[in-house]
Amino acid sequence: MPDLDREKVAKVLADAGVVLRSVAAERDKLAEENSLLKRHLEAQKLATVMHSKGLNLDVEYGDLVGKLEKEAEAGRLPVIQEAVEMVGPNMGSIGTLTSDDVAGGGGSNALESFILGDVG
Repeated sequence: MPDLDREKVAKVLADAGVVLRSVAAERDKLAEENSLLKRHLEAQKLATVMHSKGLNLDVEYGDLVGKLEKEAEAGRLPVIQEAVEMVGPNMGSIGTLTSDDVAGGGGSNALESFILGDVG
């Protein structure tokens, strides 16, 4: 009878090793998928903020997310996030302003126009 118990114990230990390796592999796979999903969600969030602030509007949203995911993979996403936080709202449109965007003032020269409330 003691020999039978040893055989059962040996089989249980062998089976446990297989099961533990299988569970560890599944855990590692799920951890990797979780990491990729987190990276994707952070890239989406940053792309949304960037577009709302007028940054990179020439790049489509999906393409921007893809680029940001690559930057995250390289470890540069925190720096980009910090830079985007420093940008004020709708800063992308500032470069499009021209002197023609402002109507002329009532003054006969630039100084009078400035005093009357128009720099133009």
